[in-house]
Amino acid sequence: MSDVTRQAPGAGATGALRADRSTASPAPRFRHDPLKGVLPLRPDEGAAVRWDTEPVVCGHAKLWHSGGRDGADIPVPVCASPVSVPGVGAVVGSYDGHVRLYDRTLTKTYWQVRLGGPIYSSLVADRPRRHVVVATTGGEVACVDLRGTVIWRTRTGAGIHATPTLLPDADLLVVSAFDSRCLGIDLATGAVRFARALPRPWHAGLGSAAHRDAYASPVTTADGNAVVACAEHVLCLRPDGTEAWRHEAGHTIKASPVVLTGRDEVVVCPVDGRCLFLDARSGALRGVSELGGKVVASPAVSGRFLVVGTQDGTAHGIDCDRRSVVWSAPGYGPREYTSFTVLPDGGVTAVASRGNAVALRPEDGRFLWETSQVLGLADHDPAMDVTPVAAPDGSMYGGSYSGMLYHFRFRTTETAKERP
Repeated sequence: MSDVTRQAPGAGATGALRADRSTASPAPRFRHDPLKGVLPLRPDEGAAVRWDTEPVVCGHAKLWHSGGRDGADIPVPVCASPVSVPGVGAVVGSYDGHVRLYDRTLTKTYWQVRLGGPIYSSLVADRPRRHVVVATTGGEVACVDLRGTVIWRTRTGAGIHATPTLLPDADLLVVSAFDSRCLGIDLATGAVRFARALPRPWHAGLGSAAHRDAYASPVTTADGNAVVACAEHVLCLRPDGTEAWRHEAGHTIKASPVVLTGRDEVVVCPVDGRCLFLDARSGALRGVSELGGKVVASPAVSGRFLVVGTQDGTAHGIDCDRRSVVWSAPGYGPREYTSFTVLPDGGVTAVASRGNAVALRPEDGRFLWETSQVLGLADHDPAMDVTPVAAPDGSMYGGSYSGMLYHFRFRTTETAKERP
């Protein structure tokens, strides 16, 4: 059972809680779908952005925990992708349990809230309400508004490392948790609507790390169900937690699934290097693409192209119409257990093994740009570790296990509105 603590919303949040559900966002289709990482633009925040050019670091910050045993400052890892708030900054969760709203220079903190455990899974935007949902490895899930007011808090009793997904039509957050659990949480109140067990890994009970499942993040189908990958299985769950179908992949699944809207298909990539195309309504196998390498990083889809990385560091582009690999780009796959995401113009980006974000064209794998975080700072590790979040206002945010936050800016055209 959940332990739910609700706090009264601030004046601005009251109206947000009465948001018209008919304006709900489309469903997120992959782990780091921008629908989960970017709050909506305001009317005056648009910009004509050159997404095909290398962005530059225009703000950075170091997160520290002061007063260790020897009095030294200890870096606080940033393991979770933030939520971008266009025109304002970013909501960032850190491994010390703090949630903060930073301005775009990353030098000012508007507010901070401390939760009861480390934050590893990426933050999720409740776009209609302009709220942010945060989950901890200790099993707490909390919702905050942009004033820093905690709207609700729920204790699930299960460690959360996978990024949750949203079911907009049901106003539901679906969470995959360690110890093979799945929960559905009401986005307005934090009440747990369902909690159910998932299939356990084949090696459960052998003294292994089987409790660290489910690791893959759930995704949302066009008809409002959740697809959950766990152990060697794929499950489709209705908003009440009941099972619509399941498919046994035969191999462990660590990468998050992808929903191909318009095709009624779900793609799942087990560790054996296959990409399985499943019918989104029945779970039946429709086709297979072979990648020839282990898959633990999560793919993304842009147009008709699925982009997925193998553990040898290669990025692959799959034409979903043909269900076949049409290009490969060695050196541009995501870091282990991170993800590809999609830029506002349809390009794909990820943090590669060397710690820089890279961007590729999804249709042919053509290299577009690679970031640099070399800033001339003392004792500075420039490598990033988390999937970056890019917003239509031309900002992109990233972070690292060494406690660094970065704000990148993309070049705008001459007609764009420049902001400080």
